[in-house]
Amino acid sequence: MIVETGSEVPKLQARALIVHDWLQGLHGSERVVLAMQDLFEGGADIATFMADSDNLPESLSSRVTRVSWLSRLPGLRQRHGSGGRWRYLLPLMPLWFKRVPTHGYDVVISSSHACAIAVRTDAGVPHVAYVHTPIRYVWLDELDQRFNGFQARAVRSLRGWMRRMDLKASKSPDVLLANSTTVQRRITDIWGRESDVVHPPVLLDSSFEDRDDGRAHDPDTFVWIHRFVSYKRPLEVMRAFAKLPDTNLIMVGVGPLADQVAEEASANVSVRGWIEREELEDLLRSAGGFVHVGLEDFGISMVEALAAGTPVLALNSGGATDIVRHGVDGVLIPDADPKTITDAVNVMRSTVWDDVTLRARAEQFSKSVFLSKMRAALVEQGVS
Repeated sequence: MIVETGSEVPKLQARALIVHDWLQGLHGSERVVLAMQDLFEGGADIATFMADSDNLPESLSSRVTRVSWLSRLPGLRQRHGSGGRWRYLLPLMPLWFKRVPTHGYDVVISSSHACAIAVRTDAGVPHVAYVHTPIRYVWLDELDQRFNGFQARAVRSLRGWMRRMDLKASKSPDVLLANSTTVQRRITDIWGRESDVVHPPVLLDSSFEDRDDGRAHDPDTFVWIHRFVSYKRPLEVMRAFAKLPDTNLIMVGVGPLADQVAEEASANVSVRGWIEREELEDLLRSAGGFVHVGLEDFGISMVEALAAGTPVLALNSGGATDIVRHGVDGVLIPDADPKTITDAVNVMRSTVWDDVTLRARAEQFSKSVFLSKMRAALVEQGVS
């Protein structure tokens, strides 16, 4: 059984401010911010451009001390998980983060995948940046799918200016921590700075234990649990399993491609919306494999699958290369072509996987490991 609390990591007494881009819900980056609270006695304050408090746990929303008034304007605000239009303000965000008050804090941690790294600190106050990625919208070839039409054109027109702003902001932190080796390379290539890798925390609690209910992994059933967007490759995965009529695929998620996948799916492919956490865990614990062939900076869901004793079929790129050892924890493939996926599924079905090895691998990405590494980085900067 894996039980993960993080309580064995001694807490720091420093007064800390965590500066995060935006808080939409309890997704990957928000979980990192929540875990960081356990670094400090009494937690840390949070400054963020936008916080959808209705869609956040109280343990996170209660720590937010500053948000931008712009994000709360009528027509722009996000409420109850709705999309909102606050992202239209992206070009203004670096300016807002530069002006976030940091006086009175002993340490500032920026948790940044966009503009939070632009925060400035008083002289002598360490700034530790946890980088999920340099801002995708201005550095990578593909714009985030939330931007289209006018939004995409506006971002492209401002790309040169935003790159200059981002390069300037990247010089201010005293130390950079990357969430994966992929992001570490991106930091070197884009910002020209060195960084250390601290993988995000994955909560590996008793919900992933091997319950004594007689449940076994079914080698003929695979699961795919993601948003139905193109870079997660749902169409390619669905079409791959159409060539495997004796193998079942359960696809769980929401997104713009969900209807198309459901309409085209063969009889052995089941498409579901988001399900309760307990049912999701049951799926992972009973499946013969977890499919993750989208390019991710890290990929917390892959670690959760391993914690459930389920091997992973993943793209040999991005965060998967930090998590999955080919032939040990799953199968890594060179591309997401349906034929490649089909061949990999057949390999996984014919391989005997060791649950103990898979769960031990997951433990290397636990919350306590994350906290220990974060604490060591802070102490090195004189935080106590």
